[in-house]
Amino acid sequence: MTGPVRLDHVVVVVSSLADASARFTAAGFTVTPGGQHDAIPTENALVAFADGTYLELLAARDTATRDELRALQAGRSWEKHLKGVSAIARRFLPALAGPDGVADWVLRGGALSRAAATLRSLGVKASGPVAMARERTDRVRLEWELLLPELRLHAFWIADRTARELRVPAGAAAVHANGATGIATVQLSSPGVATAALAVGESLGIVPRMRAGVTTLGLNGTRIEVIAAETEHACGVVIAGCAALPDALAALGVTAET
Repeated sequence: MTGPVRLDHVVVVVSSLADASARFTAAGFTVTPGGQHDAIPTENALVAFADGTYLELLAARDTATRDELRALQAGRSWEKHLKGVSAIARRFLPALAGPDGVADWVLRGGALSRAAATLRSLGVKASGPVAMARERTDRVRLEWELLLPELRLHAFWIADRTARELRVPAGAAAVHANGATGIATVQLSSPGVATAALAVGESLGIVPRMRAGVTTLGLNGTRIEVIAAETEHACGVVIAGCAALPDALAALGVTAET
């Protein structure tokens, strides 16, 4: 995979894929059924945009799975459990055990080996490339590789083995009744905004900027905004081209550009 580094998609964890799909549809988005993953017990639906990015609505296939993860996370064996699972599970299980909402962000472009070398040179542990797949609802199998940093502040990376056009809906699927055209901003949270911005910027070769009291990084058409919070991970996404979105989506961290 070659080309400039770009935002691929943003992961939004939801309790019920059917309910979330209905809420996004009611808000004027076109929602495309996704399928089921092989490496973790999840399923997804996609909200694709004309700029080539998308929102991935991600849910556990069985609600009991999420309850079990939350019980584990509340106990003493959570860290031990994470050490015993795959690199993919280590990245996704904390998000699945957490609250509904924006939980992760994904980049594409360049070679995964190069991104891995950069992260490791900065002392950021990362696993991969590791293979993952999804079977669409029409039984088409999609395959890709992932590079998975240990810290969720840093995006994980994706490189398609099958054509990206099979994974990412386009055409009518990327046209929305509410006028949405793409992802304008990804919001990251960290208790140390300046330190986090420098770390992400160094890994991507981007110099952070402070404007009107907001720390940002520019990534080939996407704005990365770092805000203060107790935990470190992607926490919000701003959609371009549409009017204000319902409170139910704002509660997930999905808002409209103003």
